[in-house]
Amino acid sequence: MPLTFSIVENFVSDYREIMKDKGLLRQERHRILAILRDQLQSSIKDYEEFELELASLVIHRIEKAIVYEELNECHARAVVGIENFFLEEDTVTDVHDLFHIVRDAITMRVLKLVEEDMKRDGLGDPPVEYIWIGLGSEGRDEQTMLTDQDNMVIYGEVNGGDVTVETVNHYFLEFSNRAVERLHDAGFEKCKGGVMPSSEKWRGSLKSWKKRLEDRITYEKGIFEPLDVIILTDARHIYGRKQLLDDLLHYFFEFLRENKQVMKEFIETAVLMPTALSFFGNFKVEKDGEYKDTFNIKLTGWAPLILSVRMLAINNGIFEVNTLKRIKLLREMNVIKKEMENDLIDAYLTFVRFRIMNQINNRTDGNNNPGAANHINPDTLRPDEQEKIRKAMKSVEALQKYIQEVLMFGQ
Repeated sequence: MPLTFSIVENFVSDYREIMKDKGLLRQERHRILAILRDQLQSSIKDYEEFELELASLVIHRIEKAIVYEELNECHARAVVGIENFFLEEDTVTDVHDLFHIVRDAITMRVLKLVEEDMKRDGLGDPPVEYIWIGLGSEGRDEQTMLTDQDNMVIYGEVNGGDVTVETVNHYFLEFSNRAVERLHDAGFEKCKGGVMPSSEKWRGSLKSWKKRLEDRITYEKGIFEPLDVIILTDARHIYGRKQLLDDLLHYFFEFLRENKQVMKEFIETAVLMPTALSFFGNFKVEKDGEYKDTFNIKLTGWAPLILSVRMLAINNGIFEVNTLKRIKLLREMNVIKKEMENDLIDAYLTFVRFRIMNQINNRTDGNNNPGAANHINPDTLRPDEQEKIRKAMKSVEALQKYIQEVLMFGQ
């Protein structure tokens, strides 16, 4: 029985008329309330059992695992369990929260094991403080059934002594390479775009991180690209010295907001990302190829929403990374109206729900192509499902138009 308010809503609907009967005896009133009590107790019991199983998985297995194969088994078990939970509860935010709990725990355990491996192999403890950071959906706490690695590493500066810059750089090169491989062993696919600290671009000292941001934003040079700057706006602490990330983000966001031309370019990118809707409100589908007659709900719905909300939030000094929290903070600051807040939240939940269902269906059908999970054939949808997606995409277009009028014309 799902842990939702529908239990109470359905109960009230079923017993509304009889509850209006002012002549009911106490025994009948007790019988009716006992029915509600039993339904609630059953739902709460199922929920408590689920939480106990989750705690057992995290505390007793993940945090005590000594081999990466066991962590892989824990991850696979978690995916199946969260999938079943979603099919029962149909709540996107719980999926995000549950994967946050499980995958953060696995990541932290992997990093601790890698530290132990490095020490055992004669490379010692980390020579300076460092932080392992989540980016992308991991950074925003918006993970679903499919995941890959989107991470970066910041480490502290050398302050004299026997430790040299070369020693520190070599340590974290080896550490990052091992961590990426071990996370892969634990069930986290490698990022096809290379957003992993095994790449020089995504690891470095705090000073070097500030330098590469300055090179890109001010001088348009260096190893960082414009897309990399956008990716960094979703950075979240996972393991290690959080102050290193706080220092970088404080510098980064102030620097970014002061550079009006770069912000203007990012905002333009957000508002110009198309949805899958034609001028007349029909779905624009691919004409040929592997995904013929489908549209990509990630690229033509979810992505323009995420990017537009992100840019509007940053422009207004909101440095929260989660999309739903960004939307709510924009409303609290009166940047957007209540109606737009509701529409954007509904749009986000709609896009993610369809992506999750596609991921589940593809896994059930044995389809291992991650790209297929983002493609939808509108002809396979019920009319009400088509309308939900259409309404969500119209909400994105309304947000893009609002940003264009308020920010771009204002500049």
